[in-house]
Amino acid sequence: MPAPYSGNCLCNQIKFRLNAEPITVVACHCTNCQRRSGGALQLSMYVFRDSLEVIAGVFSIVTTTAEDGQEYRNNICASCQTRLWSESVTPSPYADLRPSTLELAKTFNPVAHVFVRSALPWFVFPDGVARYETKPDDPLEMVRLWQGK
Repeated sequence: MPAPYSGNCLCNQIKFRLNAEPITVVACHCTNCQRRSGGALQLSMYVFRDSLEVIAGVFSIVTTTAEDGQEYRNNICASCQTRLWSESVTPSPYADLRPSTLELAKTFNPVAHVFVRSALPWFVFPDGVARYETKPDDPLEMVRLWQGK
């Protein structure tokens, strides 16, 4: 099903729409993502920031720092605390959307697993999906993987 894709937070106070196809979808196993998600990994859907349209609700903004020192603004529902997407503090055309906040979340499978060196020992990687000890030297590699899926 092509864009647009509707999404919302857990309590439905924030509703949004992704008006363009994602750039790529990746599963990150770094320890920051594990702690932030409370799980084995965190899914990231990279999108163009201007393709996200807020339909209803108001965000809280929480700033965090990634392992590489990069600062991010996280758009979070003030009521239910669902983290919807993050954006680099440094100006960028991209946003990192949490694909599980989309109504059609199950249609978006990650094309790569990054920071597998930190993966929990019981996690079973799916066959045929790229794996990187940290992340690829060329970030466009994950875009090419998505385009070739």
